[in-house]
Amino acid sequence: MTQSPSSDSPVAHDRKEIDPLALDQAAEQTAAEDRPIPIGRVYAYWLLTLFVVFSGSLVSLSWIGWKLFQTNAERIDQVLTTQRAEQNNLSQALSAAQRELIHAQTQIKTERGEITQLRSESQAGQQALTAQIGQVEQKLAGIQDRLGRGETAWQLADIGFLLTRAQERLSIAHDPEEAAVALRLADEHLAALALPQLLPVRAAISDALTRLDTVAAAFDRVGMALALRRAAEQVTLWPLAGSKPNNQASATEPATTSTHTLSNTPAADAPWYIRWPRAAWQPVADWFTRQFTLTRSDEPFKASARGATDRETLLWLTAVREALLARDTPMLRAALTQAQHWILSHYTTQAPDLQAVLNDLTKMQEFTTTAHWPDLAPIFKAWQAAGLTPVPDSPILSEVQP
Repeated sequence: MTQSPSSDSPVAHDRKEIDPLALDQAAEQTAAEDRPIPIGRVYAYWLLTLFVVFSGSLVSLSWIGWKLFQTNAERIDQVLTTQRAEQNNLSQALSAAQRELIHAQTQIKTERGEITQLRSESQAGQQALTAQIGQVEQKLAGIQDRLGRGETAWQLADIGFLLTRAQERLSIAHDPEEAAVALRLADEHLAALALPQLLPVRAAISDALTRLDTVAAAFDRVGMALALRRAAEQVTLWPLAGSKPNNQASATEPATTSTHTLSNTPAADAPWYIRWPRAAWQPVADWFTRQFTLTRSDEPFKASARGATDRETLLWLTAVREALLARDTPMLRAALTQAQHWILSHYTTQAPDLQAVLNDLTKMQEFTTTAHWPDLAPIFKAWQAAGLTPVPDSPILSEVQP
């Protein structure tokens, strides 16, 4: 069975009634939405948007600037407060420094016044001390002048004595060494005086010392003394006058010695009472044999005579050596003469050692008699030309050449 839609359908009862006016408005709205927006209205929207954005930005910047201003203002206030505090402290320190400076200036002025006073007092003391020193120096100069004249006179007298002593040792004792010592001492005194008028005297002394050194170097006094000492130790070996030379005595000695030896030497097979006395007597017999010497007249020379001769020779050689070392020229001359005469009288001159001793004695005698001594007259002439102190009168000084 079929039903009709009008009576049986439930939708028909629920449908609303359609308003034609509303439909017209909806259609107009739809049409309005579909229509394009005008250009002027678009610009207005953009300007409004820009204005809103600019206003917001300006407000934000103003807020931020205000905050920054407040922050900077607080910092500036703090800085200004710190500066004021520092300025106050600085002002207080400056005031204290000014007070101290004023106090120091006051002290400096006071000390300057004291220093000025001390300077004036020290200057016054120095002036008084200078015056006293001047007086003392004047007195000391007077004393030194008086003493200087006496000291100069004493030194001049000492120089004159040394020059005289040098001339005496050279002309009387023939001793160039001591004369040179005296001249050197005199030159030292002349150098201490430091007087220009004494320069010629020093020049003459220098020339004399040069010549004295040359003469002293030509004769070795110590070497001669040592040679005499060695010769004295060999006196017992010198051959006596009248004895045979060694070459002639050697020809006869072997036979005599062999015979004497054979006769005195005990045989090996001899009894003990014969061998022992001969062995004990043999050194004594040999010593007695050496004490006797055969002469040309075949007379024995006794040991006592030989010992006396050697002892006398030793005495004269010792006298020569002592006089040589003592620089006693007269004694040396006498001892040389006696020693030469004694040696030539009691010993033969064929031995080389004895000949060397005689040569040394001859050299010493020539040195004491014929040596060319330097002339000291120029020294005394220059000393007298200086005009300080006259040289003492002496026959030694008047001699030009000893």
